Parts: sequence; structure tokens; C-alpha cells
Amino acid sequence: MADTLLSGFRALDLTDEKGSACGKIMSSLGVETIKVEKPGGDPARAIPPFLHDEPDPEKSLHWSAFNTDKKSITLNLESNQGQELFRRLVEKSDFVLESFTPGYLDSLGLGYEALARVNPRIIVTSITPFGQKGPYAQYKGSELIASAMSGVLVTNGDPDRPPVREGPDSIYFRSDAAAALGTVIAHYHREMTGQGQQVDVSLQEVAVSRTSSNLVAWEFDKRLIKRNATIRTVGARATQWLWQCKDGYVFWPYMGGKGGSRGNRALSQWIDDDGLDNPLKKVTNWEEFDFAAISREELDVHQEAIRNFFMNHTRKEIAEEGFRRKINAAVVNSPADVLEDPQLRARSYWVDLEHPELDTRLTYPRHFFLCNQTENFVRQRAPLIGEDNLDIYADELGLSGAEIKALKEAGVI
Repeated sequence: MADTLLSGFRALDLTDEKGSACGKIMSSLGVETIKVEKPGGDPARAIPPFLHDEPDPEKSLHWSAFNTDKKSITLNLESNQGQELFRRLVEKSDFVLESFTPGYLDSLGLGYEALARVNPRIIVTSITPFGQKGPYAQYKGSELIASAMSGVLVTNGDPDRPPVREGPDSIYFRSDAAAALGTVIAHYHREMTGQGQQVDVSLQEVAVSRTSSNLVAWEFDKRLIKRNATIRTVGARATQWLWQCKDGYVFWPYMGGKGGSRGNRALSQWIDDDGLDNPLKKVTNWEEFDFAAISREELDVHQEAIRNFFMNHTRKEIAEEGFRRKINAAVVNSPADVLEDPQLRARSYWVDLEHPELDTRLTYPRHFFLCNQTENFVRQRAPLIGEDNLDIYADELGLSGAEIKALKEAGVI
């Protein structure tokens, strides 16, 4: 088996759902990632959906998705014995990933400065709503709060309705990718200097970075970009970019100038070939076509003709014939479509992992990226609660059976 990029290193993962994808990325890079859970299991195991809609901490599909390739131990960090066991683990580790409120680990004697005295090479990556300092540092937060306070939420949804949150936890995902990147860069620095450090990731800051075009529009024009659902504003006019077809939706940007000229010309020709009413054919020079030069009424007539055209075709027709004609349209895929996507299959993107305790196999994305020298793949399903307690506490730390039993009875593990 080929090595992964970070084979031979270990991370202790203390994160909740705000940081679980960071540990997943690290583990796919080859880091031995140990999920440290509360006795009885991490609260994130209660996040739905559940396999067969049966609420159970071992059947959370959310947990399964974001904890692949990790090990699991249970440990009560608020107990003196638990803190001492954690320090012993830090001595043998390279990374600590955490998402507690700033100052919480310090109150337990497990903050970065304290852990650095135990292991000067340790890298502590902290993923929090607002970062380690500032007036909001102690505020609680979530995906939705970060979306709201970053300016992302205000642009999501239909213009005549309140804002709506994005379907997936995209801010968590992007923040965790930033955290993993920061951790790897800190690791590179450590390899050169021997010195660890703390990586500080704020959900709000990562989310704000997504709104750069909105910030520029306000900075220079004092103009707020508003929610526009299926339309986009490029230049002088807002035009529709998402269109309904016979069996779903397609994405096709109606743009002026050179950027939209080839697609506009090809679409106009296709409308003619279909024998449909085509007001677009009045445009004689698509390279110089400017939405500011026509009335709002004329633009609406154009877009109504385009809507009628797309409703005349299926997604498959638009994808295949549209590719041949170079109209630059993309179908809007459902999860079922994505699983059957020929491009993803050709790149061996999917992998089925065994869940013997559930008597099933589940399909997962196999990689975040491909390398030609290393295999940074998802290989193993998420762990059961405390699945690796004996391996870590008995085989590695040398605790006896009697000691482990006593720790269980005391609620330490």
C-alpha cells in the first residue's frame, strides 16, 4: 500500500460538528486521528439523518460521513484522572484539534501553553465561531450564526422572502478545510524549526471571505447586492441564470459582451432549429451586445423565449446537445444523479465501506484530491463509541484491566 502524505503522525480530535471535517481531512492524509469522546459518546452522534430513520448514536449518517478513518476513545476531560491521561496522550501526539469556547481548555489546564510544556512540538488547531480573541470570542455560534454575521445569509434566497440558510453546512466545511490547511502549514514550519504553535480559525472570518464581491460593491459604489434567487447581476442588468426544463433545472448564464457571445449565438440558433419564437435573432452582433442598450421590456421578452426553449428539452438533451453546440449549459444534479455521474465514476471517486455492526455497506467520497505518488484515500468507516479504548489505554498506555474497569466505574472513560 502506498504511503499517504502524512503517514506516521497522530492527532487528538476534540472537536464537535464545527470541526469534525478537519479531522476527516487529516485522517485521509494519513494522520492517525483519535476522536476523544465523552463517556457514552460525542453529542454530535445525535445529529440526523439516521440510517433507516432509527435514532441511535451508532446510526447517525452525519457522524459516519465526517469521522471516517478515525479511532475512538472515551475520556472525561473534566476529571483530574482524565486530564492526566490526556497529557500522556499529548506526549505521543503531533496535533490537537478542538472547537471549545476560548479559555475552556485553559480552565482545565489543557490549553495550548500548558500542552506545549508537555510537548513543545504540539500543534493545537482551534475552530470557533469568532476566534480566540475579540469582543465576540466568548459568544456561542453555529453554522447559521456565522452565515448571518458574515453577510453570507443576506444574499441567499428569493428577493421577496426572508433569507434562507444554505442546505449543507458549507461554512463548517470551508472552515475545516482552512483549519486543515493551517494545520499542515504549521506542521511544515515545525518540521523546519521543531516548534509547534496554535492555529486559530474563526467561522465568521472564513465566511466573510466568501462575500468579497459584495464587500467591493459596497466599498466603491455603496451598493448592497440583494437576494436574487435564479438571477445574477453582471454589468447593467440582472439576468436569469437558473432555468427550469422538462425534468428539472439547468444552469445557463445569459450574459452580454464577448463573455456571453458564443453561448448566446449558439442558443439562438438552437431556438431557431426548434421552430420556436426567437426574439434573440434580432441581435446581429453578440460580441457587442449590451444589456444596458435595450429596455427592460425587451430583455424580459428575450428571457421568456429562453424559458420556453429550455422547457422544450430534458436535462439529458440539454447536456448532450448543448455540449455539441457549445451553449455552456450545465444540468442541476440531485444526489442520485451525482452518485451515477460518469465523470466521478471514471475517476474512481466513490468507495463502499463495510459497516459490519449495521450489516450494510455505505458509499463515501474516496478522496479530496489525487496525488501520483501517495494514496490519500478514505479507507475505513467511522468508529463506534470507545472502539479503541483497549488499544490506547491498555496496549499503549499500559493500564491494567483493573485500572480500566475502575476508570469506567468512575466515569473517566
